[in-house]
Amino acid sequence: MFRPMPLLVGAALALAALGGYDVWRGDPQAAPSAAPSAAGPAPAAATPITLTTARVPLGEVVTSSGATLYRFEKDTAKPAKSNCAGQCAATWPPVLATGGAPQLRGIAPGLVGIVLRSDGTEQVTLAGWPLYRYIGDTAPGQTKGEGVAGSWHAVGPAGKPAVAAAKSSGPRGAGGSVGAPPAPAPVTPKPAPAPDPAPSGGYGY
Repeated sequence: MFRPMPLLVGAALALAALGGYDVWRGDPQAAPSAAPSAAGPAPAAATPITLTTARVPLGEVVTSSGATLYRFEKDTAKPAKSNCAGQCAATWPPVLATGGAPQLRGIAPGLVGIVLRSDGTEQVTLAGWPLYRYIGDTAPGQTKGEGVAGSWHAVGPAGKPAVAAAKSSGPRGAGGSVGAPPAPAPVTPKPAPAPDPAPSGGYGY
């Protein structure tokens, strides 16, 4: 009558030992919570944008991924502040600082900064002026946003409007190229003076 008891006690101890193994060591068959997270891999880090320069009919402009960049005359540079939001920002998307400091080509690093927008995003500035793209430009090198509403201008490498910078760079010849210097006027040789006649009394030696 007493023989089954050791077997029952042994089975209970074995189950308890097995349960302890599952809890402390995370048996993969009895602890499904140890499975890999379903959140998926971490997103890749954003790549910094690149600001470079390009020569267009307006002059030298700043571009990003081939798109001409603009400044808005109703913004301020000192202090830097964007006054383009809502529908304005839909037409003129701000150039945002993603992935760290922008990569620069042909632009002085000391001129580039960021400004905090009203929606909490960080916008790239040049000489204090917030930078924008224009949705009307659909191909690299286009400058359809130049002069829109008298307030938008393609921006040059120093932060000034590209048109103003081109006008201040010097006189232009026909076709928009720098004119050649004028040829010097021809010089007509003067006739040699006739010798003075000898005095009547000789040379006085």
